[in-house]
Amino acid sequence: MAKRPEAVRRRLLSCGLALACAPCLAGSDRLQSLLVGEYNNHEQVWQQGQDGAAESVRRHWHFRRDGDAGLDLSIGRGQTAPDAPQWTFAFAADGQSLVAEVSGASRCGYLWKTTATGFEGEASERGCAGLPTRMGVDGEWLTAVWPTGEEERARRVGHYRGWIALRRNRLDPDAAPDDYVFVREADWHDEGFMLPILDGDQPTGYAIELARLTYQDTPTAVLKLGVVEAATGETLSYAWAAPGAERIGINLRWIQAGLTRVEVD
Repeated sequence: MAKRPEAVRRRLLSCGLALACAPCLAGSDRLQSLLVGEYNNHEQVWQQGQDGAAESVRRHWHFRRDGDAGLDLSIGRGQTAPDAPQWTFAFAADGQSLVAEVSGASRCGYLWKTTATGFEGEASERGCAGLPTRMGVDGEWLTAVWPTGEEERARRVGHYRGWIALRRNRLDPDAAPDDYVFVREADWHDEGFMLPILDGDQPTGYAIELARLTYQDTPTAVLKLGVVEAATGETLSYAWAAPGAERIGINLRWIQAGLTRVEVD
C-alpha cells in the first residue's frame, strides 16, 4: 500500500473531533464487523521457529464494540489480551475513505480504504504510539506493519469450551486407578492456547494446547489438540481435526479431554 502521509494528514485534520458524530454508515459498519473479535499470530511465530528464523513478538488483539461508531482495542503479548481497553477507535466517513480517530495514551488517526477482500488502514504522519503504521483486515486475517518494519499476520481466533480428566495415579502412584483430577469447564481459543491443568490451585505438570497449524510436509491446515508436558513444552500425544471443527477430543486413558466450539460475544 503506497504511503501518502500528506493526504492522510489533511484528511485527518479536516475531520477533527466530529468523527464520532458523522453518519458513516455502511462502510464503517462493515469495517467494524471485520475488525471486531480476537486475533493471534501464533502460527506465524510457530512457523518462524520451525524455519529457524528470528521469531516475531507473539501478540493477541481484542477489538470490542464501543457504541454504534467505535471499537475498543487491547493488545497483549502472548495468548490473551488485557481486559481493560488500551485504545478506542471512533470511525467516520471522509469522501471515498473512512477515518478512525484513536484515543488512548495519545491521540492519532488512521485513514482506511477498501481492498478486494476488506480494508487497509494507514496511520497519520505522526503515527500512533504503541500501534502499527499500517493495518489490514479481511474475514480471517489481521495484518500489520510496525514502525520497526516487522510484518505481522494474526488470524481470527475460534473459541472452544470443554473438560479434562487426568488420572491421579499419574501424579501419585498410591492413588486409586479410578481417582481423577477433573477440570469440568474451561475455555480455549484455537490459535495456540495452552491451558495448564491444575489440581485445585496446584500445577499437575500437564497442559492441553489447541492450535491451528499447517505442517511443512503438507499444505493442509489442521486443528491440533495436544497433551503437553509443562516443564519441557514437549507434546506427548495429540489428536487433530479440520480447522473450525465443532468438536475435538482425545482419550489416552490416563488423560482425556473434550472440547466444543462456542460463540463468544
